[in-house]
Amino acid sequence: MTLLDLLDLSGTFFFALSGAMMAIRKKMDLLGIIVLGTVTAIGGGTLREILLGRFPPFVFQQDQYLYTALCASLAAFIFVEQLTRINSIVLLADALGLGTFVTIGISQALEADVTPTGAVILGAITAVAGGIMRDLLAQEIPYVLTRDFYAITCICGGVIFILLEKQGLPRRLTMSIVTAVVVLLRLLAIRYNWRLPRPR
Repeated sequence: MTLLDLLDLSGTFFFALSGAMMAIRKKMDLLGIIVLGTVTAIGGGTLREILLGRFPPFVFQQDQYLYTALCASLAAFIFVEQLTRINSIVLLADALGLGTFVTIGISQALEADVTPTGAVILGAITAVAGGIMRDLLAQEIPYVLTRDFYAITCICGGVIFILLEKQGLPRRLTMSIVTAVVVLLRLLAIRYNWRLPRPR
């Protein structure tokens, strides 16, 4: 298994966990938990594949992504009491998913000869689109529109990725650095409540 595969499956698990926890907070049943967890985990990557013109999308060619999302959703269902008590676990899982999916999205876009700007956009889409689908299904205002340093964190990570690529760093090292930076920025934004300016 390559580093790319490991990051992709890790992000799938973490995002499915956060989606399943949202379903639990909304009092959904087991099916609802699995659906919301799965949509959160694979929604962004599937949209990226469609935009890149890859058919069928990866999720229909490699069953391990669906199985990973299913396992994460079931884990949330089984260990809901423990996870509910430790809210930081859910926030950390979301940050880890964000970091890994940004990295995967940009890497896949660059391999498809997308421009650097387009790669940054596709990286952000990979990271946030699944969460937007989750929130819409849960009848919530999408998280990305209410948490200022969510999408911005993805864009910052994308810009750093492109800059490191231009410096000639090995792709694996670049991916590791960007993932860590995105996770760190997201956790700092949560800790210090970073916000963009808003109209009065």
